[in-house]
Amino acid sequence: PAMHHALLTVSIAACLLDSIAFGFVPTSSFNQPIVGNLRSSLDSRQRRVRVGFLSCKAQLDKTTAVGWIGRPSSAVSNVQDTDKRAEIRMSVTGGLKLDRENIKYDYLPGNSPVIVFLPALNQTRHGTKSTAIKTWCRRTGRSFLVADYFGMGQSSGEYRDACVSRWAADTAGLIDWLAAEHAHAGVVLVGAGAGGWVMLHAAMMRPAMVKGLVGVAADPDFTEAIVLPALSSDVKARIEREGVAEIEWGGKPYTLSRRLLEDGRKMQLLNGPPGSIKVDCPVRLIQGLGDEEIPPERQLDLSAALSGRNVVTTYVKAARHALDAGDADFRRIFAAVEDIERHNARAAWLTSMNNPV
Repeated sequence: PAMHHALLTVSIAACLLDSIAFGFVPTSSFNQPIVGNLRSSLDSRQRRVRVGFLSCKAQLDKTTAVGWIGRPSSAVSNVQDTDKRAEIRMSVTGGLKLDRENIKYDYLPGNSPVIVFLPALNQTRHGTKSTAIKTWCRRTGRSFLVADYFGMGQSSGEYRDACVSRWAADTAGLIDWLAAEHAHAGVVLVGAGAGGWVMLHAAMMRPAMVKGLVGVAADPDFTEAIVLPALSSDVKARIEREGVAEIEWGGKPYTLSRRLLEDGRKMQLLNGPPGSIKVDCPVRLIQGLGDEEIPPERQLDLSAALSGRNVVTTYVKAARHALDAGDADFRRIFAAVEDIERHNARAAWLTSMNNPV
C-alpha cells in the first residue's frame, strides 16, 4: 500500500509539473479536458490502485486551443512545440482590387489572428522587419499579411497621389478581404513609422476585427508636427510647384508629396484631448531613445491620446528609429504580439466564465 501511495503521489506530481511547465492559460473549450481524468479503480481482491492520466502535452490538436495548454496554439513561440507542417507553409502573392487600384500583397495562411504588417514611409513589403515577422509567423503557425502601399512597390498608383487616408482605407479593405475570403476573425496590426499612423486609423475603421496594435516607432502626425516645420522655404516651394520633392531626414532620403502633406493635416490624431483616439484594443508601443527621426516622447503623447487603458510603452536605450538592428529588436515585436494574444485569451476565458452555457 505504501508503494502504491507513493506511485500515486509521483504520478499526480508529474502531471502537475507537466502543467506548470507550460503555465495555465484557460480557454473557453472546457468540454474537452486536457489533464485527463485520474482514473482510479480498486481491485477488490488485490486492493491495488491503478492510476492513469493523460499528459498535458499528449495528443493536442495543434491548430485549436483546447482546455489548459499553457497558451493558445496561436501564441506558441517555441519552434519545437509547433506543428512541423507550419515550417513548410508557403506564402501566396496576389493582387487585390481596391478602389480601382491593384494592391499587391503576400499572404501566409495559418492561425488567427492574422499578423498584418504595415511598412514605414517609402518602404515596400519586402523590408527587414517584414521578412523577420513573416519568418516568425511561419515557424509558429500564425497567419501573416503584408502589402505594398498604393503608389509603392508593385502596387498600382502614383506616389504623388498617395496619402495616409488612402493607405488606411486600403488596409481596412485588406482586413475585410481576410474575413470574407479566409474566414479570419481578427487581426493584430504591426505598424512601423508611418505604418503606425496608418494602423491607428485602420483600427478605428474596423474596431471589431482589430484585436491589438503594435507600434514600432509609430509616428502619427509626423508630416504636420515634425517634418513640415523643419523644411526650408525652397523645399516647400518645390513641393508646391512640382507636387513632390526629395528630402533628407534623419540621415535617410525620403520623398514627400503635396498630397501627403495636405492629407496629413486632415488626418492628425495627436491634436485632440486625452482619449480622443477611439481605440480600446490592447496597444504595445516600442520606441528607441536614440531615434534620429522623431522625438521619443511622442509615444507618451500617443499613449495619452488613446481611449483604451491597456497600453504599454517600451523604451529601448540607444535604439534608433528603424528598430531592426538585431534579433533583440525583432524579439520585442514578437513578445508584444504574444502579450496581446495572452491578454485576449484571458479576456475570452473570463467572458465565457461569466456567461455559462
